[in-house]
Amino acid sequence: MQDMPDQTQRMLDYYGLARDPFGEDVDAAVFSGVAERSDTVEQLKHLLTFSPQDCLMMAPAEGGKRHLAREVLRRFDDEWRVAWLDAGSASQLDLICRELIGQLGLGLRVDSDTASLFRNIADAVAQRTADGENFLMIVEHADRWSGEVQSWVQSLHTLATQPDLRMRQLWLAESATAIEQAGNDELWFVMVLEAFSETDAAGYLRDRFAAAGHLDAVPIDTRDIARLNDLAHGLPGHLNQVVSDYLIAGTFKTTERQHGFPLTHLIAGTAVVSLLVLVFLYSRGGDEPLQEEMLREPDTQVAAVNSEVQQRLAEAVARVEARQQNATESGNDTPAPADEPPEPPAAPAPEEPPVEPDSTPEPEDNTPAPEPAPEPAAPEPAIAAATDALPNWLAAASDTQYSLQLLGVRDRSAIVRLIEDQADPDQFGIVTTQLDNRPWHVLVYGLYPDSATARADIPNLPDDFSDQSPWARNVADLKATAIQSN
Repeated sequence: MQDMPDQTQRMLDYYGLARDPFGEDVDAAVFSGVAERSDTVEQLKHLLTFSPQDCLMMAPAEGGKRHLAREVLRRFDDEWRVAWLDAGSASQLDLICRELIGQLGLGLRVDSDTASLFRNIADAVAQRTADGENFLMIVEHADRWSGEVQSWVQSLHTLATQPDLRMRQLWLAESATAIEQAGNDELWFVMVLEAFSETDAAGYLRDRFAAAGHLDAVPIDTRDIARLNDLAHGLPGHLNQVVSDYLIAGTFKTTERQHGFPLTHLIAGTAVVSLLVLVFLYSRGGDEPLQEEMLREPDTQVAAVNSEVQQRLAEAVARVEARQQNATESGNDTPAPADEPPEPPAAPAPEEPPVEPDSTPEPEDNTPAPEPAPEPAAPEPAIAAATDALPNWLAAASDTQYSLQLLGVRDRSAIVRLIEDQADPDQFGIVTTQLDNRPWHVLVYGLYPDSATARADIPNLPDDFSDQSPWARNVADLKATAIQSN
C-alpha cells in the first residue's frame, strides 16, 4: 500500500514539479503577497520598529498567521534577537521566563521569583536595546494563555524604562475576546487577516506552483480553484490540503486507467477520493462537477470493491452533511463550545381563564368616550440597539458585507450617549458580546460591500474617532459573536 510520501511523489512526477507546492521547502522559499498580505508585512515591520503599541494579529486556524509572521522576521536585519513562543506548550510563567532568557541570550539567572525575573528581563532588554540591539517576542496561539499569564507577559511593556527600550511583542491569536486588554489602543494595534477571495486563491496557487518548478499556469481550472477555495473557506492552510488531495486523486484516476486500477491503489486512495467527492458535493456552484473524468465509473477491474468504496463515501458524506447541518442551525461555521450547555426551553406561560362577557346591559351614557392614549414613538435605530445584542440594520445586512468596529467598552450607556451626539446616529450600532464572561459592547459604523471599501472609508469617520484604530469586521462574524453572547 502506498503511503502519503509515495502519493505526493506520484503527483510531482505527473505534473513535472521539482518540489511539493504545499511542502515546507516552498513555505521557506516563497511568500505570496495576495490579499494585501505584502502590505500587512510591511505595516507590521514598521509598527514593531517604531510604534509604542505592540501588535496583535488575528485569523482563524490555518489562516496564515504563522507564515506571515515568518515573513516579517525575514525582513528584519541581524540586529534583531527573536524569541518564538507557543502558548500551547509554554503556559507556565517559569518556563516562559526560561524560554525568553535562553532564546534571547540574556544570560540571566532563573532562580528568582516571578516578579524579579520579569523585572530583570525588562532591564536587560532596555540596556542592550540602548546599545543598538532590538528584541522581539512572537507568541503563537496567544489566546491559549490564561489571563494571569497574559498579564505578566504584557507587563514587559510597562516595566520598560522607556517605550523605545522595551521588548516588542507580536501575538498571533484566533480571537481577540480571549486576549486581556485587546481593546486597549495604547497597548495593542489589532490586525485581522482576511480570507482569500477567488482571485487571491488563484494568485496564491500560482506563486506556490512557480516556486515548485511549474512556471506555466496553475494546472487547475479557474472554476475548480474557486470551488476548492470555497471548500477551504478562503484559509490558505486548508487550501493547501484540499488542493493537494485534489491533485493526488487526479493522478490516480488519470494514470491508472491505462494499466488497470490495482485494488491496493484504490484502497490507499479512498481517503483522497472521498475528499474529491465531497468537493464535488459541497462546492459545486454550477451544473458540472469539478472533473467529470475523475468521477465516472471505475474500470471493470475494481468492480469487486466498488460497493465498499461507495459505502465509505456514503459514510463520509453523511458526516459532512451532519457538520453542515449543525453549522447552518448555529449560524456559524464554528461549533459552540462543548462546555456550554444549551439553554433550557422557556416554560410555557400559564393560560389565563377566558373572560366571561358581562351580560348586564350598560346604561346609556351620552358622555363621549375618551380618546385612546397615543402609542409611544418607535426609538431611533441607533438607540434601539441599546436594548438588543445586535442592531436591526446589522441583523438585516448580508453576511458578506462589512462594518467598521470603532471601539469596545463595558459601559453601554457611554456608547449610547456618544451615538446621540453624532450628526448621523443611524450609521452607528452596538454589538453586545462577552469578554471575560462579562458584557462587552462594541461600537460599529456603516455597511460596506467588502473589507477594502470599509478600510477606505476610515479617513471619513467623524472627528470623535480620529484617534481610534478602526478595523473592518465581517457582518457574519459580528452576528455570530452577538448570538453567542445571548
